[in-house]
Amino acid sequence: MSNITVCARFRPLSSKERKDNSDSVCIRSKDTETFIFKDEKEEESTFSFDRVFYEESVQADVYEFLALPIVRDGFILYEADAVMGVNGTIITYGQTGAGKTYCMEGPCILECDEQKKGLLPRVVDGLFECISYADESTKYTIKLSMVEVYMEKVRDLLDLTKDNIQIKENKVQEILLSGVTEITVSDPEEALQSLSVRHKVA
Repeated sequence: MSNITVCARFRPLSSKERKDNSDSVCIRSKDTETFIFKDEKEEESTFSFDRVFYEESVQADVYEFLALPIVRDGFILYEADAVMGVNGTIITYGQTGAGKTYCMEGPCILECDEQKKGLLPRVVDGLFECISYADESTKYTIKLSMVEVYMEKVRDLLDLTKDNIQIKENKVQEILLSGVTEITVSDPEEALQSLSVRHKVA
């Protein structure tokens, strides 16, 4: 997998859309990397991505292709990229109602049906799983921060008085959020509980 991976995901019509007899986007599947879009003039355009997730795709499919290589790019769990300090980022983009939150979180962050769990709880579980395989002589500290980027400003969701966090780069070219609040978490449940509470603030 290259350093940057771009995917498209299509969601099925919602219950409201079906009730309103809304039409779904007119696409035709070509393969797992390409789809053909037909516009209102019946003209066709072909779009290609690293992977296309069609309506029948499930949350696990997206996690295994997109997020799992970030959590651990290999089979040795205690040498996983994320545990070894390699940064990874997942960005969702789309209009309101496109399914970004469902893709990232699922129906909810806490106590969610296993099949419907989004990327965020799966990544948290994956990180703690990798750490559990580490040698007993190795100790890890897991810290969590949560920010919101809006109108070109970074707001600290763990301390709302910090509403203009500065993004900086240190001497070894690591990106830092200057002064951002960090909390220590000891297990997946504590991490997801913290994310769930602060998400409501956002």
